[in-house]
Amino acid sequence: MPSMTMVGTVLVSIVSAMVRASPSAWAIEYDVRNEGQAMVWLVVDESLVLRRDNGHIELSYARGRMQPGAQVFGYFDPKVAKIPPGGSLRRSVEITWPCRLSDLWNKDREVAPPPGEYEVSVRIGFAATEAPESPKVGESVEAPVMRWQQTTVSAPVRIAIPPYTRSHHGGE
Repeated sequence: MPSMTMVGTVLVSIVSAMVRASPSAWAIEYDVRNEGQAMVWLVVDESLVLRRDNGHIELSYARGRMQPGAQVFGYFDPKVAKIPPGGSLRRSVEITWPCRLSDLWNKDREVAPPPGEYEVSVRIGFAATEAPESPKVGESVEAPVMRWQQTTVSAPVRIAIPPYTRSHHGGE
């Protein structure tokens, strides 16, 4: 099954992680390298899925599952960029704190982890073809994407979230 061997051929690594104190933010650059013999397509949707588990934060740019009850006006295939064999693509992201997220892919619309040190990794999605096939009769619109996409995650880097002011969306 060729797709199983492919994961080892696509590597993601964080090449720089800068902290800005005011306003509180991260500027992260990551590199995606295709070490395989075939073209790969990197998912380059702008949607971020942020997962935090105590001292670890994962920034996922892979296509995730939609949140239960999310209403979409037509499902859309992921945007992709092709990376030839031996090639690489560098991506830059800025994360401001508190972080606003799409509730299509995330449980919470905003995340506000406590300031401090975190181990941070980046997850990417990629595939061997440019687009997923159409859904089969009776399956969800996202099932073909989940079959099509593979993911890999970078080694973590240590980065601090500087102090910030929480948004004023009520309560405080």
